Amino acid sequence: VTAESLVDSAMENILILEEAGFEDIVVSIKSSDIFSTIEANKLMAETRSYPIHIGLTEAGYGLSCIVQSSMVIGHLLLSGIGDTIRVSMTGNPVNEAVTGRKILESLDLRYTPFRIISCPTCGRTARDIDLLAIAEKVESELSAKFSEKLKNSGKRITVAVMGCEVNGPGEAKEADFGLAGGQNGKMVLFARGEVLRTVSVTDAVEELLREIRSTF
Repeated sequence: VTAESLVDSAMENILILEEAGFEDIVVSIKSSDIFSTIEANKLMAETRSYPIHIGLTEAGYGLSCIVQSSMVIGHLLLSGIGDTIRVSMTGNPVNEAVTGRKILESLDLRYTPFRIISCPTCGRTARDIDLLAIAEKVESELSAKFSEKLKNSGKRITVAVMGCEVNGPGEAKEADFGLAGGQNGKMVLFARGEVLRTVSVTDAVEELLREIRSTF
């Protein structure tokens, strides 16, 4: 299936509607191929100005679906094409909505009160620091305790969870708040690249939340 044939098929139906005087139309052109889907939607956008519903059909499941759908939807949205989206995923449809929201948030097309950034870790990360667990806890706590406050204030904050104090605060200096792994069960609490204090790993998340809370 080529991009041109997809557009031709869509135009056959559009012309029928237009000839009947009906122009309240939303166009959806999808295939299971990334390249033909992107190209077809670009051609359609050049042909007619109707709203376009975008996505990749039969995209599979899990990580493969997320990556492929993000490529198509993200590319088209960054090109100014797309009025509604759908992530077509085998399995729980809730995951479709979650993935779609994340795509929009990543492109700043949907408000999100906070963003978590974290590093992949390296040899400088102490063995007693489970960075993934800390990052997940930070996200969970922020969502439970600060989402509504941030939404009501219109603010959006970036929180960093970094593996080491050597590079962490500097690499994440654009973050509003952050934690960076230290040695001997310690972590560094920082804000905008400036080290505020050293805290224990066990208290690190609560200390971070206390610092964030003080800004409201």
